[in-house]
Amino acid sequence: MAGKTIHITDFDKRLGRLITMHRVHHGLLQRDLARALGCSFQQIQKYENASNRMSASRLNDLCRYLKIPIGTFLQEADADYVHNPKMARIIRNLYGMSPAQVDLVLQMTNTLRNQYSKTPDAA
Repeated sequence: MAGKTIHITDFDKRLGRLITMHRVHHGLLQRDLARALGCSFQQIQKYENASNRMSASRLNDLCRYLKIPIGTFLQEADADYVHNPKMARIIRNLYGMSPAQVDLVLQMTNTLRNQYSKTPDAA
């Protein structure tokens, strides 16, 4: 729509980062996700970069395709790791690691956290 200004919110940006994380977790390229949702890969780029808003029906289709309850997906949009691009990058990196590597990262982060915390983490 020519001349229409769309205000992109922080929520739109968090949602875009979350879409990227789940897409990468499932080993999908933008074109794969686009094909599944019936849109162009450019549209997926726009959602992920928060230059376009995603409609509720398209979000529903995304959640169905990824087998994520829409309520869970929306709750994740408020998670701390989605707000912080560095933490989001760490999460994306974890998705590409083996279970043994993830265990090592968990041990390392628990050790680092416990060095600066008075209450050790049991996990």
